[in-house]
Parts: sequence; C-alpha cells; structure tokens
Amino acid sequence: MQANLTSLVRRARIPQEPTALVFTSDGGVRAAQDGDEEDRVIEITTSHDMLPVPEDSPLRTWGAFSLVGYWLAEAFGISQYQVASSAVSAGLSPGATIGAVLLGHFVISLATAATGYIGCRYGINYPTLARTAFGVHGTYVAVICRAVAAIIWFGTQTYQGGQCVQVMLTAIWPSFARFPNHLPESAHVTSSMLLCFFIFYLIQLPLLWIHISKLKYLFAVKIVIMPIFGITLFGWAVGRAHGFGPVFSKPTLIKDGRPAGVVFMSAFTSAIGPKATLALNVCDFTRYAKSRRTVVWSNIFSLTFLVTLCAILGVVVTSATETIYGKATWNPLQVSSLMDSRAAQFFSALPWALSVLATNISANSTAVGNDLMVMLPKYINIRRGQYITALLGLVTCPWIIQNSAKTFTSFLGGYTIFLAPIGGILYAEYYVLRHRQLSLPDLFVTHRSCYWYTGGFNWRALVAFALGVVPSLPGFIRSINASLGIPFAAVYVYSAVYPVGVVVAGGIYLVLSYAFPPAALPSTFSALDYADSLGGKTTHGSAAADDKEKELGVDSAVVAA
Repeated sequence: MQANLTSLVRRARIPQEPTALVFTSDGGVRAAQDGDEEDRVIEITTSHDMLPVPEDSPLRTWGAFSLVGYWLAEAFGISQYQVASSAVSAGLSPGATIGAVLLGHFVISLATAATGYIGCRYGINYPTLARTAFGVHGTYVAVICRAVAAIIWFGTQTYQGGQCVQVMLTAIWPSFARFPNHLPESAHVTSSMLLCFFIFYLIQLPLLWIHISKLKYLFAVKIVIMPIFGITLFGWAVGRAHGFGPVFSKPTLIKDGRPAGVVFMSAFTSAIGPKATLALNVCDFTRYAKSRRTVVWSNIFSLTFLVTLCAILGVVVTSATETIYGKATWNPLQVSSLMDSRAAQFFSALPWALSVLATNISANSTAVGNDLMVMLPKYINIRRGQYITALLGLVTCPWIIQNSAKTFTSFLGGYTIFLAPIGGILYAEYYVLRHRQLSLPDLFVTHRSCYWYTGGFNWRALVAFALGVVPSLPGFIRSINASLGIPFAAVYVYSAVYPVGVVVAGGIYLVLSYAFPPAALPSTFSALDYADSLGGKTTHGSAAADDKEKELGVDSAVVAA
C-alpha cells in the first residue's frame, strides 16, 4: 500500500526541465545561443510554466490586437454591467455614475499598466513579481490574498453563467420555469438555479485545459460577438423606450441618507473592485506580450474607455427597461426574461454566457493556477491549479454574494481592501525604491538572493500591508454589519478604499525601506554567482564554475523547483 502511494506521488510530480537562459544587461531574459558569454548563461531546472518567458520566445505572440481584445473581452460582462446599475439604483444620477465609473477605470488602468509593463519586461508572472517586495517566502501572503479573491470571483462568475443557462433553458422549454423547488428560502437559491449552476460549471471544465498563452483565440471570438451584441442591445433599449428612459432625467437623490460624494466614491470603488485582482495578475498575460509600449497604452486606453462602455450600457438598459416594462432591474438576465420573444430571450442570454465563460478562465482560474503553482511547484502547474480553483469555487456560495445590489457592492469593495495595499507595495518597490530595476536571477534562488530579506520574509512589506488595511477596515466592517456601533464617518474613508490602500501601504513601505534599507540589488551579474543555486549550473560546465561552487559551499535551495 505504501509503495503504491509512493509511486502515485512520484508520478504526480511535474517534470523539471533544464533550460538555458541569458540574463541581459537591461534585466531582461532570452534563450541562450551559441556564442553567448559563459558568465551570462544559466541553466535553470524547473517546470516550464515557472520560467520567465524570454524576449525571443515563440510564446511572445501577444500584440495590440490580443491585448486590446483581452480588455474588450473583459469589458462586456454581467459584473461590469451591474457596477453602474447598482449605483443608479442607490440614487446616484446617471451622469454622476458614469463619471465615477470612468474615473475608477482610469485609476485602475494606471495600476494595470504598471504591473503589465513589469510582466512584459521580465517575462514573469505575479507570484514571482511579489517576491521582489515580500520576499521569497513572504510572497505567499500576497499570493493567498490574490487567490482568495479570484476563487470567490470564479464561484460568482460561474453562478452568473448558471443564470444565463436558466434563461436559455426556459426560453427553449417554458415549463422549466415551473421546475419544482426543494430548497428552503434561506438557501438563497432554487433547485432549478442550482441545476443550471452545475450545467455551466461542467461546460467550462474542458476549457480550463487551454494554455494561458493560447487564450487570445478565445478572446478573439468574444471580440467579434460581444460588441455586436452590445450595439444591438443598446439599439433595442433606446428604440423600444423612444429615448434613454426616465432614469436619465432623474437628479441625484440618495435613498439611504449617505452624502452624494460618498455614494460617488462608492461607485468609483465598485468600478475598481472587479479589476483590482486583474491589476495584480495582468502580468500573467503580458509576459507573453511583444512590446512594453503596447502593453502600457493598450491597458490605459482599453480599460478607461472600452470597459466603461459596458457600464454605460447597463445604465441605458436599466433606464429603458423602466419605460418598456415598468420595472427597473440591475440584472441584464432579468431584462432577457422580460422580453416577449423566446428567441430574443435565448439569444440575449447566450452572449452573456460566453462573456462569463471567457472572463472566468482569463481573470480567475489562470490567476489561482499561477498562485498554486508557486506554492507547490513540484506537483502543480497552471492547468492543475485551474482545476483546483474550480473545486474551491464550489464552496464560495456565490448565490449569497449575488443576492442583492448592496451585498454585491460590499463584496467588490471588501476584497479591494486587501489587494490595494499589495499593489501599493509592489509599485513602491519597483518604481520608486529600486528605480525600475530588479534582479531576475535572484527571484529564483533562496539564501543567496537579495530578496531573501529576513528568513525569506520582508518584514517591511508585511508591516506596510497590515497598516495599509487599517484605515478602511472600520468602514469595511460597518458595510457588513451596521449594528456593531462603528461610526458612520468610517464609510467616508472606505468609499475610497483603493487609493487609500495604495498610497498608505506604499508610503509606509518606502519610509520603512529608507529607514531600514534592505539589501541592494547586485550591481553586476555573473552566472558563476548563481551556480548550484538555480537547480542547475552554468551551461558550459567550466572548471571556474566548479571552483566557485566549492568556494561558496552553500547548498542553496531552488525556489522554482
């Protein structure tokens, strides 16, 4: 029995492949070639997905079309549609709502551009990038925070996909609307909805096998379908309502007594919330991009303008629906259900299902797949991590998150409280403290690494992260349970949770780093300095390398392997 178990564990290990790389003078990486200087060539033994993607790699195929397509695919989604609609239902005027969403998308686009640039320059993913500030082992803190958010989003998006399936099945078989329910009201879900949830869940499982570098083809399909659908839906709403509907003529009238400025900032934060995870993990994709410049402008332009278009669509359709059907709803699938034609119901729900499917794979499962791969690299690659994500997504109870607009908004802001400080620390580390430089070889070793800090943890980043959460924490708690006696003023800070988290955490990290300077980055690079530390050696196997290894006398473990 023990022998069989040992054999099973051995067979489950990810193959570790030696790869020869050259670390260039500007900090980048490319595949080694004949004629390269011996002291600049390193052979790293690790799983393929863990390696930095060289600048000359055939995997570097993402150009402007793919990068813009990534955000266009992300733009047209149910969650994005609901962001602006939730603010309108709270009493904010459509003009103010659109302004808040546009501002939020511009702010988060700067963060995604900053992260995407690093991923493209060095060919690294988010878990590897997090080592620069949090340390070789401290990166697990940043990784877990990102993974928790992405797992919950995976469950939420799957539930939304199940709602699409429910509308389509009802359009095909109207009797499905009378499917017997055997679940109590406290479950926040019906038997038919739970069935549709698992149908969509099973549909997306085979697609998790697609490698992250080939997801651009999935985005291409969505690029064609979703803009056509968006324009059609917009034209239908305006045509049937003979205008933009009564909502656009309404002034700001907040229903719960909050100041209008606070509601505006809440809408601003709700726009940022769905993208806060992407602001960290966009380098998982831009590591396959060909041009750093293209990465920057495509992120800022696409996220600021194209993604905002879907939010505007939500406001227009919500307003028009009130005129057409006498009912205002912030859920686009409810709009589909209200349509008179069964064909219209089916074909209006189908694009939303495709949208959810693409977003769930690109933004959630791949993110956690990268995270789990770093935590258990010998047994988990990106694909295995994605299927583990699918299993974990089942336990998030997404139907509770989607139960009301208030709960949904609280969810969006809630996880931003942890993601914003991480972003602030990473940006402060790379762009300010290190002057846009990092040591790529040191990201893949332990004790000899300048990112080893103290026992593998950078206490400066951990302290800054904890203190970065504090200012918005009272407002976060009050948003969950207002009966705890927390002053209402706490909501004011919480409504700006993302910029507060970035600025506070980043500022504290810089103060601590200047007061207690960490180890400096290496001023020069030689492969001999890393021999025996990267799961390999210098590819030429020179006597000088062997002498250097004996001189150092340190059996440094490999982070990547």
